[in-house]
Amino acid sequence: LPLTILSGALAVLLTLSSPVLAQDSLHINIYGPGQPKANLYLAPASSLGSAAERPDERVNEFRQVLKSNLGYLPFIHEVKGADVLGGQQVDGVKGPDIDFKRFSLSQVDLLITTGWNRNMTGAVQVEVRAFEVFSNSMVVGRGYVLAKPEQIAKAANRFCADLMEHLTGKSSFFRSRLAFSRKQQGGKQICVSTPQGHFLEQITDLDGACMSPAWSFDGKSLVFSFVGQDRHELMIWDSTTGKLESVLLPGNTIISPTFRADGTLTVSIDPHGNPDIYDLTADNRLGSPLVQHWGIDISPDFERSGEKMVFVSSRLGNPHIFLLDLTTKKVQRISYEGTYNTHPSISPNGRYVAYSRLTDQGHRIIVHDLKDNSEWQVTSGPGNDEDPAWGPDSYFLAFSSNRSGSYKIYVTTRHGYKPTQIPTGPGDATAPAWNPVVQD
Repeated sequence: LPLTILSGALAVLLTLSSPVLAQDSLHINIYGPGQPKANLYLAPASSLGSAAERPDERVNEFRQVLKSNLGYLPFIHEVKGADVLGGQQVDGVKGPDIDFKRFSLSQVDLLITTGWNRNMTGAVQVEVRAFEVFSNSMVVGRGYVLAKPEQIAKAANRFCADLMEHLTGKSSFFRSRLAFSRKQQGGKQICVSTPQGHFLEQITDLDGACMSPAWSFDGKSLVFSFVGQDRHELMIWDSTTGKLESVLLPGNTIISPTFRADGTLTVSIDPHGNPDIYDLTADNRLGSPLVQHWGIDISPDFERSGEKMVFVSSRLGNPHIFLLDLTTKKVQRISYEGTYNTHPSISPNGRYVAYSRLTDQGHRIIVHDLKDNSEWQVTSGPGNDEDPAWGPDSYFLAFSSNRSGSYKIYVTTRHGYKPTQIPTGPGDATAPAWNPVVQD
């Protein structure tokens, strides 16, 4: 649903009145080693009307969503009100009204203020500003009208996206979507939500198991395999119309379908008795094999340029991760340690491959750097960590884990920061797939 932005003088004030930032403006390099953290204080909401007026419940919910959103960012450290010199309250919501010195002495880098009032229709108008304490500069300022419950999370997501854009140059964590398979009574269904668990929607209601979802690179289609009562089918969901298309292919199994960057569908299938990786034709018929071997070849995944594909093969006797150069057709082995490596995902920028390795402690997520041929473990359990999926920024990683007792979706980064669970509702949730397109 559209989110109404405050019009007139307020919109002009919030988007145009920020001072010119100094060259040493706060910036966080999320890709570099030794990533710093910014200390952020989220001040209590202030009424723009009567000073004694208690915050509307929608304002409190907006701030809670804002707080929860920021908790997903490992480079943000929230400063508690008890740690702020002079108390947690802020005298005003605009720069001239704020005593930045006491926040500087409290080692606060970023200050967020929230002002609110009610309009004539009963909707809540919210003004949100983020200030760099060192320069006393407003770096993000936005106004929103919260008339409907669903607009609260949408407003908070937009503000967090703008703030992350300012700090890191990236914002897709708050502008993208996740798909995943969720266990329901009698089977598994495909669900879609934001990476923070907002706007959760079940998009299938089929009698069977819906597995291994994958987005097209334009974000318009979602493909997955469906295991029904008597056969496997390839299913394609159109995100613009909500329609499902069923595709029947030769063979007995359809495993891990995905899209190439040019929109071609690729799937692991066994028309000759052994799973190999095939492209489909424009009318979704079986085309030419991309990988054909006496071993089992499954789980293809492509990066944004369309030049590389990772996959799993048992050609060495155990499942290992391989890389196919689609230009030279050269196959390169990626995983060397362990005897059971599965679920590869190549980052959109083509540099990193994440996959699941079986260790003595359980399945763990490994990240391999194709540039310098190094790799490191980014999860440590407990339980099993599987199904890694890169975010559009090649920084965040989603994965499934049963560390809580049942399988849920978690998000970490390629540096291995402490994973955060994404709310996915009841039932086991597995096989996350990250939409490569940034949504507004």
